Amino acid sequence: MPAPVMSQLENTSAILGEYMLKGWTLTDLHCSDCRVTPLMREPSGSAEREARERIQFCALCDGRPEGRMSTSQPQPQPGSNTNLRPDEVEERKGPNQSQSDEAALSISDLLLRGYSLLGNNCPNTQCKGIPLVGYPRKVDGSKDSRKMCVSCGSRWIDENEVHSQGMKVVPPQQEEQIESPRTKARNQLYGLDGGKGKQKREEKDVEEFERRAKESARRLASESESQNGAGANVEDVDMEDEVQSTGPIRPSPMPRPHNQPTPPSPSSPLGKALSSTSNSLSSTLQNLSQSLERYTSQGPSQRRIGGEEESGKWFVDLKLHTEAIKDVLGVLGQVERAKRVGY
Repeated sequence: MPAPVMSQLENTSAILGEYMLKGWTLTDLHCSDCRVTPLMREPSGSAEREARERIQFCALCDGRPEGRMSTSQPQPQPGSNTNLRPDEVEERKGPNQSQSDEAALSISDLLLRGYSLLGNNCPNTQCKGIPLVGYPRKVDGSKDSRKMCVSCGSRWIDENEVHSQGMKVVPPQQEEQIESPRTKARNQLYGLDGGKGKQKREEKDVEEFERRAKESARRLASESESQNGAGANVEDVDMEDEVQSTGPIRPSPMPRPHNQPTPPSPSSPLGKALSSTSNSLSSTLQNLSQSLERYTSQGPSQRRIGGEEESGKWFVDLKLHTEAIKDVLGVLGQVERAKRVGY
């Protein structure tokens, strides 16, 4: 199958890109014949070594300047194999040569569209020796300081040009700290914003913690009185007086059922299971009471040394203790009722 024929524009772009990568200069002079294509100029070092004038050529009208440089080209050695197949030539080029050829085609195409070739190479380690391309001027004639690499497609801009181009630097978002379940329960209970970390956590005064803790204590006392059927109004309970009481906590008596079921026998499997559960709950309740007594031995006034946050944590932990004791009391009352009167 014959190879596809390149168009005149593609051939011109390929020649321009190839010789720019070889160090030739793309001048601002245009060909006098076609009046479109810019002239390419040979590096001064090559002409000085051979004591001749620098070569200028038009990629569209003249093609490659091999004919003009034939006298300076070394003759091939007799032992070298010059008859190579096209596939062998591609293998000898390697991936870097193929990358350079593709970059040369892209650069030459962009140059014809008004882009400029810069003197800096792409900082990407995968783009070895690929020069950066500058954007054309804007519609109003001002300079566009953006840079682009035709190989990897990356784009750059100088830091001092960010604001002048109407851009802004967006800082990376800080990762949210992972909270423990206990901390998350505290935040949900007192309305703290714990998802943004300690630095952005909403500050709460000590008076706010004390007020919420007293409201919780009054609510717990009101619920306990309503379960007993007393129906009396609960007086205002002082938090410090309540936590300093070290008396044993007893389950509140449960109301009698409407029907008269048969209570389970202590020797039956159900009776044994209820007795075992009751003992376990009593042990848990005793441990919670001892822990609450140890915790309340040092009030919030002794914890103000560590700051308002430490004082607030004291009331939060106190709230968690009372909630746990309330739950254990409720379950223990149900078990004792089942042992006494059955279901």
